[in-house]
Amino acid sequence: MSWRTELERAARALREVSGSADRAERLLAEAESQLAVTDTTRRRRELAERLRAAAEAAATGWLGEELHRLDPGTPVRSDEPRAGATRIGTAELEGEPAFPALVDLLGGGHLAVDADAADPRVAGMLQSLLVRLVAAHPGLELSLIDGVTLGQVFSPATPLVDAGLAEPVATDHLSLGRALTAAEKRLQEVRDIAARGQSIASRPYHLIVIAGFPPQVGKAVRERIAALAHAGPAARCHLVVCGWRKHLGTESLPALEHASYVRCGDEEIRVGELPLPVRLDPTPSPSLTREVFDARADLRREASTLSVSDLVPAELWTESSREGLSTVIGRDPGGDVTVSFDDTTPHWLIGGRTGGGKTVFLLDVLYGLATRYSPEELELYLLDFKEGVSFTEFTPSAVDESWIPHVRAVGVESDREYGVAVLQALRSELSRRASLMKRAGATRLARLRELRPEVRLPRIVAVVDEFHVLFAGNDRLAREAVAHLEELARKGRSYGVHLVLASQTISGIEALYAKKDSIFGQFPLRVALPGAKHLLADDNDAGDAITVGQAVVNDSGGIRGRNRTCAFPDASGAEPLLAGLRRNLWERRESDVEPVVFRGFDEQHLADDPSYAALGPSATPRALLGRAVDVGVTTVGYQFDRSPGRHLAALGTSMVAADVLAAAAASLGRQHPPGSVEFHIASTAAGVEDVADGAAAALEAGGHTVSRLAPGEILAAERERPTYLVWFGADGADGKPGALRRLLLQGPAEGVHLIGWWRGARRFLDDIGGTSNREHCSGLVALNVAASDLGAVTGDPNVGWESRANRCLVIDRHAGTQTLAVPYVRPGRLDEY
Repeated sequence: MSWRTELERAARALREVSGSADRAERLLAEAESQLAVTDTTRRRRELAERLRAAAEAAATGWLGEELHRLDPGTPVRSDEPRAGATRIGTAELEGEPAFPALVDLLGGGHLAVDADAADPRVAGMLQSLLVRLVAAHPGLELSLIDGVTLGQVFSPATPLVDAGLAEPVATDHLSLGRALTAAEKRLQEVRDIAARGQSIASRPYHLIVIAGFPPQVGKAVRERIAALAHAGPAARCHLVVCGWRKHLGTESLPALEHASYVRCGDEEIRVGELPLPVRLDPTPSPSLTREVFDARADLRREASTLSVSDLVPAELWTESSREGLSTVIGRDPGGDVTVSFDDTTPHWLIGGRTGGGKTVFLLDVLYGLATRYSPEELELYLLDFKEGVSFTEFTPSAVDESWIPHVRAVGVESDREYGVAVLQALRSELSRRASLMKRAGATRLARLRELRPEVRLPRIVAVVDEFHVLFAGNDRLAREAVAHLEELARKGRSYGVHLVLASQTISGIEALYAKKDSIFGQFPLRVALPGAKHLLADDNDAGDAITVGQAVVNDSGGIRGRNRTCAFPDASGAEPLLAGLRRNLWERRESDVEPVVFRGFDEQHLADDPSYAALGPSATPRALLGRAVDVGVTTVGYQFDRSPGRHLAALGTSMVAADVLAAAAASLGRQHPPGSVEFHIASTAAGVEDVADGAAAALEAGGHTVSRLAPGEILAAERERPTYLVWFGADGADGKPGALRRLLLQGPAEGVHLIGWWRGARRFLDDIGGTSNREHCSGLVALNVAASDLGAVTGDPNVGWESRANRCLVIDRHAGTQTLAVPYVRPGRLDEY
């Protein structure tokens, strides 16, 4: 072979690996003009020097320098290099180093070696190549396969695995298959992004390094690798494959497209078409390898990890919600991950198992929003249907009087009825805003805010944790909740009302079967946490591979190709920071109105109700009975006047009924001047003497005349002025049902009202004279009464009532209302059960 042919091949090889075509062609032209047959050796050495200079220009720093010549402490790169050429060894001329041997790898193609890492030369080159690429490419992510040394060749890469830069090393055919499947899915996601016309330049390079194949691997697996090689460069996926030979037994294998081939002979090694032998780079020093991998792992952890303080802007409340709401919730190798409530992503679905980080993620979101937007720009409604305290820190407590001023209502261990009440209130707000828009001629919230700046129109975010509880079964409440939710989901984006529904799964909710698409189709932003089920698209299993502290964020309804996996901070570990932040926000508030807090498990006490403290003389006195299960947790009462039937009966065996009667008497006492009415107290039920005595003492302390009636005289007592008969245990009507019925019929017109407790609902119906006399007692407080028994009393077999602890149903037949309430009890009453 002539020297001119050798030079042509050298120039062509360099052109392939470095992309320096023009430089190689100039060198070749100069060589042809200068070389003489008589001075071939000297000219070839000069050409080698020029090729060395060209190679060093094509691969600089970590990608091209001899690793042992790099200055100690040379930092790993923080930006991507421009060229894809990478050094793998040194081309030799007449036994001496001539110039670096380069291959076009990341951003270019692949590397295929016919020997595997069992050959020390190949093992050293692989370790050297990894050090170079990890040091030079800050976003590089690795898949490592080693079926010949069982992971030994990659043992120095443990820090990269721990930091999430590399997957655990695959050492057998099963783990190899899983690694290839993950690579294929990842490649397809990137291709999907590119197919939609979006840039993939910010996506990290994915390098698959196969040090050698396990013995069980056959042709089918190698064909999958060949397919990855074919499609990889366009999707930022590249391979280094060792042990890739042209034949597997008697079968020919497909070539790896876009690959530079390394042939390892016993005497020499050749790279591609380079006519000179190559000495592969040796194993780098352990100290250098450790330094590079540790530095990159530390930078990766630092770049991909946020603290809660990173979620908080430098200045509070500076952003406008006119066009939408946005906040940072995490970080990935591409930078901060920002999510929004706007026309594109108006509502969110969040899924994850118990302990998967839902509460922490929600806290990150809420604090991020509350620090960016003032209460004039944002209102929050927070519901938690599990036995937890997800949102209690947004409310005042005995330990900390501060609260988040954006919060309007908080439900902790909420009733389904409370959840429906919140949805109904939000739907009413939709209607109000729709009317404003219609009158103003606006079609969007942003435009309405321009036209009506004097009207307060913040965006509203309602968060419902464990929302599936709200739709449990397929009863009346579930159907009401579905109707409200569908309306909010469809129209919320137009009026600035946004929903966040969090749960372990969105499947199996019977009440939503017919509405699943129409409702969840309005929730394009999906956040999959560990253990999420059926949240992303059926063919998108990206959430299966994440760990606690990570989230897959998808802004297109869960379809493949729109995933972004990020790490988010642990708000639960930043209590001092959040406490200070909460007080800072609280001190900036413009209103002292506290958020309404509904704690489903709390007792309600009459003395704690501001409505009770505000009572004074009234022409239409109202007995206070409890707090409603509604958005405002309003006070529930029953009004007494001279209309027929204005009496009140508490039904059920629970001792809470005695507390309800005592609260009714105490609140009525505040609304009558002393001496204007009498209170008759009768106690015929066992175990209520202390409650009856306490009620009498409280009324006497208020200046009222109180008479204690003994059995046999309860319905026969003389009444000289308006009177309330408070009867603890009226079952059997004291043996005088006729007198009871006359009292019920004629009493209100004479200023006499009965407030009585019947332990049996059907006994009560018998005592008042049966179904024809239902209207003679228009007020009912149902406690632990069966729905069928209550239906018999009211005449409504479909009465919406399910008996449970710490709840009552207040019925006013004249007003046509039924109100679920938490009854007033004496302190500690619920501890007795």
